[in-house]
Amino acid sequence: MTHLPDPALCPVCGSPNTCAMEAQRATGQDQPPCWCTQLTISPAALARIPAGARDRACLCPRCAAFSADDRIPAAP
Repeated sequence: MTHLPDPALCPVCGSPNTCAMEAQRATGQDQPPCWCTQLTISPAALARIPAGARDRACLCPRCAAFSADDRIPAAP
């Protein structure tokens, strides 16, 4: 049985991802545009998402800022 990721948590570090789209889905309350719509997430950051979490949970702002030149950020 496959474990689905929590859509409110970053699939890389486990921190809250503060996804406005997930908050709106979960609460039914309108949200402002999500923080992720204001930036371009690098292919290196996207590649860190485990296959089973792709298109199921969003990165947190810290992990989304990861680039190929960065070290892996420590969990808060």
